[in-house]
Amino acid sequence: MNMTSIFGPPPEGINLDENRNAEDTAAVVTVCALAILTIIFRLFVRLYMQGAKLEADDWLIGITAIPLIALLASSILVYTSGGTYGFGLHIWSILFAYLIVYLVELLLIKVSILMFYRRIFGMNWMIWATLFISYGWCMGSMIAALCACDPIPFFWTEITDPKSGSYRYNFYYYYIGNATANVVTDVLILLVPMPIVWKLQMRTTQKIGVCAVLLLGGFVCVASGIRIHYLTYLRGNVDITWALGSVSVWSTVEPCVGIICACLPVLQPFVRSMVKKMPNLPGTQHFGGSRGLSSFIHRISLHDREHDKYDMECRTSPTPFHPDEDLDPLTSVRTHVETDPKERISGEENLDPMAIRVKRVVHWSVD
Repeated sequence: MNMTSIFGPPPEGINLDENRNAEDTAAVVTVCALAILTIIFRLFVRLYMQGAKLEADDWLIGITAIPLIALLASSILVYTSGGTYGFGLHIWSILFAYLIVYLVELLLIKVSILMFYRRIFGMNWMIWATLFISYGWCMGSMIAALCACDPIPFFWTEITDPKSGSYRYNFYYYYIGNATANVVTDVLILLVPMPIVWKLQMRTTQKIGVCAVLLLGGFVCVASGIRIHYLTYLRGNVDITWALGSVSVWSTVEPCVGIICACLPVLQPFVRSMVKKMPNLPGTQHFGGSRGLSSFIHRISLHDREHDKYDMECRTSPTPFHPDEDLDPLTSVRTHVETDPKERISGEENLDPMAIRVKRVVHWSVD
């Protein structure tokens, strides 16, 4: 069907031969490749450099590669399928097709980050609340999209057969509302660990450094903001697929940046090992001195595993602890537990300036 019969002739000054397919395709392929490489590096660090088993947050961030590849494939198809169909061309010379998979992708990234918080800090009501909000945002967005058209296939056939159905509401407001809610959930996720970090027993400068590492995810909010900016071009724009070219690119950049930011704290050992191989690189010594900013996560997790091992050894010991009867009426005892005193002594000189030493104080009472 000729688009001129539906939309009329193109406005004066528009070149129908204009095509952004190559630029848009190169952009989405590049950011998707970076995101997938980041996932691979993260799994390598966890399995081989840290010798740890994969936790829920690792599995979830790995699964994000599946919808990401689907998003990349769909983007390439609509950009390059014969130069006839796709975004980045003028609507008078193409057929319109739209497929969105990034809602599932963003949900997986959000849940992975929250499970990362749970692994490091333990589960609390803030993580539960943010999980509930994230799931609600994703499910609500999907339901709203499915209910937008009457009948549902009108979402795909509105251009070729505009009389086959109708919209229940202006879909422009869905784009803006969904994107705004997405930014709000991202900000909430960024704020979840801040109160916990601020209660840690360390210097204020260290707390600020740790918060800075966790706030690296703020870059995804920047990408979301740019996407919202391009979404505003859709309002009253008949040449919808040309405008959607930039929207589609940033809809791919957004989850890719989210994946990279979610992996950055875990990649610190890999980055440090690469920097050590370049001793003549300017600023290498400075980088090494600040490495504790991101390694604190591994230290806390490692200490928890050591403490769990210590508890297990105590429970399986053939000689259980019995308080001396002469100490009755002892009501409470305060003790300091160090799981690896040799490591503490030998590592005292090499302790990172921004490292966190976790103390565990055990209280028990005897009736």
